[in-house]
Amino acid sequence: MKKWSFSCLPLLVGFLFIGSQEEAKAAETTYLYGLKENAPMEEIIETLEEKSLEYNFIEEIQMLSIEGISSNQVLDDFEAAIEWSGPEQVIEVEPETEKAPLVKKGETPSQYASWRWDIDRVTNDGASYGMEKGNHNVKVAVVDSGIDFNHPDLAPNIIDKGKSFVPGITTTQDYLGHGTMVSGVIAANGNIQGVAPEVGLVPYKVFHTDAADSMWIIEAIVEAAKDDMDVINLSLGTYKSIKNKEDHAVIEAYRRAAKYATKEGSIIIASSGTDGYDMSKPKDLAKQLGEPGDAQIHLPGGGLSEVVTVSATNNVDQLAYYSNFGRQVNIAAPAGDYGENYETTGQMQLAAMTITTYPLNIPQSELSKYVGFEHGYEFMTGTSLAAPKVSAVAALIIAEYQEKYNKKPTVKQIKKYLYKGASRVAAPKREVGVGIVNAHESLKAIKGGKIK
Repeated sequence: MKKWSFSCLPLLVGFLFIGSQEEAKAAETTYLYGLKENAPMEEIIETLEEKSLEYNFIEEIQMLSIEGISSNQVLDDFEAAIEWSGPEQVIEVEPETEKAPLVKKGETPSQYASWRWDIDRVTNDGASYGMEKGNHNVKVAVVDSGIDFNHPDLAPNIIDKGKSFVPGITTTQDYLGHGTMVSGVIAANGNIQGVAPEVGLVPYKVFHTDAADSMWIIEAIVEAAKDDMDVINLSLGTYKSIKNKEDHAVIEAYRRAAKYATKEGSIIIASSGTDGYDMSKPKDLAKQLGEPGDAQIHLPGGGLSEVVTVSATNNVDQLAYYSNFGRQVNIAAPAGDYGENYETTGQMQLAAMTITTYPLNIPQSELSKYVGFEHGYEFMTGTSLAAPKVSAVAALIIAEYQEKYNKKPTVKQIKKYLYKGASRVAAPKREVGVGIVNAHESLKAIKGGKIK
């Protein structure tokens, strides 16, 4: 089974990595089916209930999952109604690892504002705040590990408790940290400010401890679209083979979910991944993954045309060393790295990293304490922090457009404003797409006139 990962490289608190080296038992006994529009669902459900099988059907994308089976033969009698099928894929989180902080000589503790170069880059040193900060009528779905409801910088902007898709878990409180840090980039409003500090946040929880089924993420995307979420942030990703029949089911399921969300008016923003791979050609990507002769794609970011794929840049507007890139990248956002000397000397530079919110129920790192942060703020880098900056700008575009034209822009229009406002940089297009996201310039573009 291929690697899944949150696209983030946090310092000290560990690399939130999701992966499994072998097919997990749960995945071996669950099958996914993509059904045709005219599938006889009443008969199919009757058959499943007669066999006492557990199932889940997402009507909006005609997708069925059946638990407790070791092959797809249970629906042999309905072969004509099935477009594709394959085993479920389980996502697992590897244990966190810690690194001793290597602080650049001469660096001293400072206030939060001095560390926000990435937010300043996106907001033109805060100029976009004077034009638009967002509002709670514009909602961003954070499909992730939940959000810390007790964090003072986030609590006022969490407009709904959302929903958990993890079986047996009803809370959407964050116990991993990833969803809270993503949310802070979008809409923190306290000691630190996100790109859209007054936009509404809603958690769609797909991770609770260390594992998730693909079905949970797919279902969360569909549910967020049904709930009329304006923006869906996916700071996670996986590699899938376009040659492997078993991977085909998961690829097609994501494609259906993305198409449905787009049709419903929700724009999906996803990270490009943190392996430093060129995603341009599936065969070449497979070689980089150690699978010569195969053909692989990264998804949802990179592998789905409906999704806005975001790469990460550093504090000198170059592609961050860890960021995946390729012709599939649409736009970039600053997410930091460990500094220009890290790869040669191992020396980490705090000024090259970014900070964001972190749950109060997770112990504070020693580095955070060293620089004088209160509990609830940590240094982070990764494409997981790039994607939500684009999600936040998309939310600002929607808010500004609604105020000016009294209606919501289409997904196509949102993308055009995102791309039109992007800052052009020297990095090649295959690394940063149209450029680095810029909230101020995108908002100016709306004031300049309607894009069709």
